[in-house]
Amino acid sequence: MRSVRVLSPVSSLAGQRFEPRAELSLHGLAELAASTLPGVPEDVLLIPEMPSPLGLPDFVALAGGQTWLRERRETGIPPILAEADCTVLAALHAARPFSSATIAQRIGWTCAEVDVVIARLGKVDAVLTTARGAHRINSAMVPSGSLIALEAKVKDWQKAILQGRAYRTWANNYVVILGQVGDLAAKRAREGVVSDGAGLYSASGWVVRPRARRPAPAKRLRGFEYAFAAVVSSAPAF
Repeated sequence: MRSVRVLSPVSSLAGQRFEPRAELSLHGLAELAASTLPGVPEDVLLIPEMPSPLGLPDFVALAGGQTWLRERRETGIPPILAEADCTVLAALHAARPFSSATIAQRIGWTCAEVDVVIARLGKVDAVLTTARGAHRINSAMVPSGSLIALEAKVKDWQKAILQGRAYRTWANNYVVILGQVGDLAAKRAREGVVSDGAGLYSASGWVVRPRARRPAPAKRLRGFEYAFAAVVSSAPAF
């Protein structure tokens, strides 16, 4: 069982903080689920109600990303949250510089559109430009580890699955933390989660463990930047 640190955010960049509700009784299970996530060799950072590119999960677990988080913070580069910026960053390589024309071809933009974003990212050193005018991503901006969204529901497993599918457009996967339900509901929840390759956790432990997967590079990078934004706005400072 790995150590889990729970972040205490002081502000939300988007969305509403949760109001007391029945699901709060399940939130204690989030730490247990995070501490036993399959395939995670390192400690886990658990972020409550992290504003994200799409949706507001009850929790997001940053698993195996502690080195990335430290190096990312040491750059002093602010969180990069804009979709266009993340699209360009994800098209770059840390060791092999690309021309604007190559980047434009890779993402289906014009060179002029690419150059506008490159100029903006270059001002904060998220993108580094060679003497010949080629561009590479700052290596500290390259995500490492996994983001797992955890959604707690007393009964409404259908809603939890729909939310989880939205979360994993940017997260590696999702886990439903489910309360006590009838046998038929439990069976259907399990079937729905299994068909997604996602995870299901209850007071009895793992019902279904989430499979390893990876979202599209630009969406993955943006998800990590939202996680970084939550960390730098936390209290006490991470």
